[in-house]
Amino acid sequence: MTVWELGRRWALALKARALLGGAVAIGPPEARVALTFDDGPDPAHSPAILDILAARKVRATFFLLGAHVESAPDLARRVGAEHEIGCHSYAHARESVRSLGAFREDVARFRRVVQKELGLTPRFYRFPWGDRGVIAPADVLALEGMRCVHWSGSGGDDTLDADGIVARIERHLVPGAILLLHDGVGPHSVRKRSRAETVKALPRVLDRIAARGLEVVTVGELLRLPSPG
Repeated sequence: MTVWELGRRWALALKARALLGGAVAIGPPEARVALTFDDGPDPAHSPAILDILAARKVRATFFLLGAHVESAPDLARRVGAEHEIGCHSYAHARESVRSLGAFREDVARFRRVVQKELGLTPRFYRFPWGDRGVIAPADVLALEGMRCVHWSGSGGDDTLDADGIVARIERHLVPGAILLLHDGVGPHSVRKRSRAETVKALPRVLDRIAARGLEVVTVGELLRLPSPG
């Protein structure tokens, strides 16, 4: 591992402890990275992303929104059958992290939808916008049984074109990285941006990861957790 990579890992570990309250922001320093997608499923772009990943025989972790699972259940079932899923709240509303009661109600609503449509129980939670509000990740684990997962590098696909997304991800390619992209747009997101640029960037992102000698895995695999069930 290079000096830059060691420095990057150290900085992220400090950030996770100080700002994120202990949420996982980076995995063990092995030649693996976790690719994660937020805010789906989205019929406009998730199928293309799923097709690319399937063609490359790559599994990722999709942090789904309950509202989108509800509106596109067949697509959500495909995501759940092919990839690992996590909870990204029901509707990506900031109010869901302003009190413990609101948080637990939001998670319960998400669980009802996902259990009904997918028959799955997620092990991971990602805060909307990555903002934990007043919620402690330790409480998420203790009360909801989910480990909070942040990210070590974002592709910036809320604003960047495909070239910019690839360049941004490449800067964050260190062993154990947790990489953030999007396959949908949250109902309360400020930027209602198409994910077409993410679709265009994804094959090149996978090429850059492979060129660094890194393997793409799910968050659960990155953290060396036993398979559920």
